[in-house]
Amino acid sequence: LRSYLRDESSRLRRLRRFYEKVQALHQDPKASVDNPLLAFSLIKRLHSDWPNIVYSEEATRNTQALHAGLSEVEQELPGAEDLEGAARALMRLQDVYALSVRGLARGVFQRAGHPPLYSPGRRASLSADDCFHVGKVAYDTGDYYHSIPWLEEAVSLFRLSYGSWNLEDRSSLEDALDHLAFSYFMAGNISHALSLSMEFLRYADPSNQRVSRNVAKYKKLLKTGMGARGRWDRLGCHSSPPPLLSPLHTLLGAFPPQPAPEQLLHLSCSYETNNSPYLLLQPAKKEMVQIQPYVALYHDFITDAEAETIKGLAGPWLQRSVVASGEKQQKAEYRISKSAWLKDTADPVVRALDRRMASLTGLDLRPPYAEYLQVVNYGLGGHYEPHFDHATSMKSPLYRMKSGNRIATIMIYLSAVEAGGSTAFIYANFSVPVVKNAALFWWNLRRNGNGDGDTLHAGCPVLAGDKWVANKWIHEHGQEFRRPCSADPQD
Repeated sequence: LRSYLRDESSRLRRLRRFYEKVQALHQDPKASVDNPLLAFSLIKRLHSDWPNIVYSEEATRNTQALHAGLSEVEQELPGAEDLEGAARALMRLQDVYALSVRGLARGVFQRAGHPPLYSPGRRASLSADDCFHVGKVAYDTGDYYHSIPWLEEAVSLFRLSYGSWNLEDRSSLEDALDHLAFSYFMAGNISHALSLSMEFLRYADPSNQRVSRNVAKYKKLLKTGMGARGRWDRLGCHSSPPPLLSPLHTLLGAFPPQPAPEQLLHLSCSYETNNSPYLLLQPAKKEMVQIQPYVALYHDFITDAEAETIKGLAGPWLQRSVVASGEKQQKAEYRISKSAWLKDTADPVVRALDRRMASLTGLDLRPPYAEYLQVVNYGLGGHYEPHFDHATSMKSPLYRMKSGNRIATIMIYLSAVEAGGSTAFIYANFSVPVVKNAALFWWNLRRNGNGDGDTLHAGCPVLAGDKWVANKWIHEHGQEFRRPCSADPQD
């Protein structure tokens, strides 16, 4: 684009010089006819110079070079799926962190009445076209809870610049009004759908037959008093329009908040060797986060250099993360990240890390008693909704290793994030923020082999930054004498 602008600027400068020359010659039209030299110049200009300017080969070459440059990188550019995913990420951040759409459009990450969750060094605002495309993604899937505020913001911004045109805009006030009106109609607000449709006809396209028919329909619904209630009755769906609930509301409905446990008095920090010779000279810095479920955070578990090595090894192999679904694994909207698996033979750093984790936990990490190191990258709005690390069904793909269920998890934070990205334990009612180079450890199974329901956890969406973690899942086989069952069968 820089090359194209440079070449086009040169061409336009020459074109301006030609224009100034023509303008000077036309100052005295009578003299141009009287003087044979000026007459010749005039005839030549009208015959050959003007076509050369209008049908400029240089302009064509410049445009072709721009197209050729685009075609070289086109395969690497984001696609429609990426754009949709980015829009959904903004909606996810809006929900989970209760952010105002108007604030987001102005580059402010803030909940009403609270200090900003994140203050970027350079504030970036969204255009009317940007807001429209976020709303359109929600609109296309019938998600009117999200489409309405984003389209409202788009309409508001388009109104401020009505009549002007931006090269990069693919939408307009007309598009935003049209989509917003139907969103309100589907949400049950007929009167607002009518007023927006009337605005569309008044300012945009008075001859639009489809919108005119909608106006007539809305007026009839309001006149008969049926409104949204009658519409839903006729569809046989509801006695009243369905409430607009956010996915966060649905999530909280599925996982009702539990009473907060009493403040535990046994939380502490300590240096731990676990009777391992590898930890004698440099004990692990342990912070006890929670007793039930047992969750501990080990600070400075790896170095910056080791973290960068692991990220570099995983980078070329990153693919969209999958989740267990019955007996298969598949992509899912409730886990947005990319991941790769690293064997301990991939690099001496990975091998040393495996040995350190074994020393820390006292567990056997040799295959098949533990899975390979999984490196995960959570980008724009990356998250993982509430889940258990251990299998809750005997049909789970986890049992293909024939080494039992996942008894424990070690999660290493390979990077820091500016905001968001905490690991939240839902039923236990606490969260652990991202602490660079620290390792989070918890038991997934009780000593009797049953899953610990209190380990239900989620990876909160990344509000700002780039979150990298490395997971090590340890299985129960091979640990029989390292973590034996107790005399109490309920333990």
